[in-house]
Amino acid sequence: MIRRLAARPAIATWAAFTFRALPLILLPVFIALRAEPAFLAIWLVLITLQGLQLLFESSLTASFVRSFSYAMGGADRLRIDVGPPMQAGLSPNHVLLSGTWNTGAVLYAGMALLTALMTLIVGAWSAGDIVRYLGPQHLARPALAVFAVGAGLRAYGGLHLSYLYGVERITLVRWWEAAFWFVAFISACTAIWTGAGLLGLALAYQVPLAANILWNIWLCRRDQSARLGFVRCWRPDRDIIVQLWPSVWRTGVGTFVYLGTTQGAGLYYATIGEPAQVAAFLFAMSLIRPLGQFAQVPFFTKVPVLARLQVSGERGAQQAIAERSMRQSYLLHMAMVLGVALALPLLAQMQGRGLQVPLQLWLLIGLAGYLERMGAMHLQLYSSTNHILVHWANGLTALVFLGLAVGLFGWLGVAAFPAAQALALLMIYLPIGMINSYRTYALPIPGFELKTSVLPLVVLLWAITRGM
Repeated sequence: MIRRLAARPAIATWAAFTFRALPLILLPVFIALRAEPAFLAIWLVLITLQGLQLLFESSLTASFVRSFSYAMGGADRLRIDVGPPMQAGLSPNHVLLSGTWNTGAVLYAGMALLTALMTLIVGAWSAGDIVRYLGPQHLARPALAVFAVGAGLRAYGGLHLSYLYGVERITLVRWWEAAFWFVAFISACTAIWTGAGLLGLALAYQVPLAANILWNIWLCRRDQSARLGFVRCWRPDRDIIVQLWPSVWRTGVGTFVYLGTTQGAGLYYATIGEPAQVAAFLFAMSLIRPLGQFAQVPFFTKVPVLARLQVSGERGAQQAIAERSMRQSYLLHMAMVLGVALALPLLAQMQGRGLQVPLQLWLLIGLAGYLERMGAMHLQLYSSTNHILVHWANGLTALVFLGLAVGLFGWLGVAAFPAAQALALLMIYLPIGMINSYRTYALPIPGFELKTSVLPLVVLLWAITRGM
C-alpha cells in the first residue's frame, strides 16, 4: 500500500511542496528567535526575489509542459485546437519531442541570464534601505548575488522540469525534489544555529537547490537516451518557435505584469515600511505561495493528462477530471488558510519580534490567493487548447490592482494590497478564465461552481467577516 501511495503523482508532489515550504515557514521563525528584525526582513526580501524567477520562467514552462505532452500523445504539431480531434492511441512522436527540447534549451538559457540580472537589480533596489540596519559582517550584497545566481540556475532548470512533467515522470522528479529541499532546509537551519551570517545562510540554502538542478539534468539525459530517434543539439527549430511563440509571449507578458505588480507591492513596501512590519507582511506573502502550490496539486498533476486528452478529443474525460481535481484543490486551499489563521496566535507567543502577522491581513491574503487559484485553474483548463488568454487576464487584472491599491493604501495601509488584489481578481481575472472554460468544455453554469468552489469560498468569507 505504501508503494502504491508513493507512486501517485499527487502524493509525491505534496511531499515536494511540503519540504519546499519548510524554509519559507520555519526558517523565518528560527531567524526571528536568533537575529534582529532587519536580518529577518532582508532574508524575506531574498525569499521574495526567489519567487520572482517565475516572472520569466513560467512564460516558458507552461507552454513547454503542454508541448512535451502533445508530443507524447502522438501529435505532429504543437497547435492543438478545439476542432476535430486526432486519432487516439498514437505512439509518442520523438522527433517532435526532441525538436521541442532543443528549442527550449536555447530559450531557457537566455531566460536564465535575464532572470539573474533582474534579480540583482530588483534586489538592490528593494533591500537597499534595510541593509543599513545590518552590520557589514553579514555581507548582505554578496548574499543577494548568491540568490541571483540561484534564481538563474532554477530558471534554466525549468526546461528539465517541463520535460519530466510532460513525459509524465512527475512522481520521480517530485520525490527527488522533496529530498533536495529537505537537505536545503537542514543546511540553512545549521547555518542559523551556528551564526553563519547572511552570506553563509544564503550559500547553505542555495547549494542543495543547485544540486537538485544537476540531478534533474541527469534524469532527463537518462530518459532521452532510451527514446529511439531522440537527438539532442543546441539548435532551435524555427517551425516549433513559430508554433510556440503566441503561447510563450502571451503567458510571459501576463505573468510578468501580474506577478510584477502583486509581488512587487511587497518589495515596494520594503522600501517604506519599518523592518518588523516589512518582515511580517513579506512572511505572510511568502506563506501563501507554497500554500497555493500545495493546494493546487490535485489539479496541477492532471495538466499533462488534460493536454494529452486534448489531442484525442476526449472532452467528457477532461470535464470529469477538471471537476474532481478543482473541488479537491479548493477544499484544501480553504482548510490550509484557516489552519494558518489558527496557528498565528501560537506563532506570536513563540517569539515577540518580527513576525506579528495580523489575523485579518492573513485572511485577506488567503482570500486573494483562493480567488487567484479559481481563475488560474480555469485558464489552465482552457489553455489545453493552446489558445492563451493569460496575457489579457493578468495584464488587465494588474492594472486594476495598481489603481485600487493606490486608492486604498491611505485607508487600509498594508491591507490595501490583498484587498485590491481580491477585488481585481473578481472584476477581471475570474470572468475571463471562467467564461472561456465554460464555453469551450460546455461546463454547466452555475452547477459546476456549486459542485466545486462555492462552499470553500463561503467559509473563507465567513471567517473574514467574523475575524475567526
